[in-house]
Amino acid sequence: MVMKLDPAVMEKYPGFHSAYAFVSGVTVETEVEPLNERISGFIGELAPRLRAGLDQIPEVTAFRETFAKMGRDPSVFRPHIENLLQSVAEGRFPKVNNVLDSCALASLEGMVSVRPYDVLKITGDVVTTLAGPSEKPLELEGGGREAPLPGEIVLRDSGKLLSAYTLGDSKAAKISFGTWSVLIVIWGAP
Repeated sequence: MVMKLDPAVMEKYPGFHSAYAFVSGVTVETEVEPLNERISGFIGELAPRLRAGLDQIPEVTAFRETFAKMGRDPSVFRPHIENLLQSVAEGRFPKVNNVLDSCALASLEGMVSVRPYDVLKITGDVVTTLAGPSEKPLELEGGGREAPLPGEIVLRDSGKLLSAYTLGDSKAAKISFGTWSVLIVIWGAP
């Protein structure tokens, strides 16, 4: 599998940054105590920034502006990092499993979107590119179906969309308890 960044993304969204990592030998678990301790510690460090309000966090503003450039109203389609920060501000961390929890923590630590995908559910090469005018709707992990807008940043393999910048991840490569090899994709705001 080869990871590619379509140059058209950088032309349309100068300053966009992405990174990719492969992790194998993963055991997906519900609870991992050292991770829970790290999450609790970081949430304590994050508290002063949250008291000022989410609109005072420059990265949240950058993601909102990028959503608007892609044609999505960020008050309706909230950025992933904003959802995480809102959850933490409300006293809850969205715990699912150690892989998703680690990515959520990394998202908060770096103020970027860190998303995992099951490598065995990916076909061929993976490219970060722009959505075309007639994309099929994604079956979203959070429920519902929605198509990315033309020109929106998307992640696709050789046969399907895996994610859209403003919509989130499809169920197509969802992490499960049988996952043992993970592709981690990091997207920032320009």
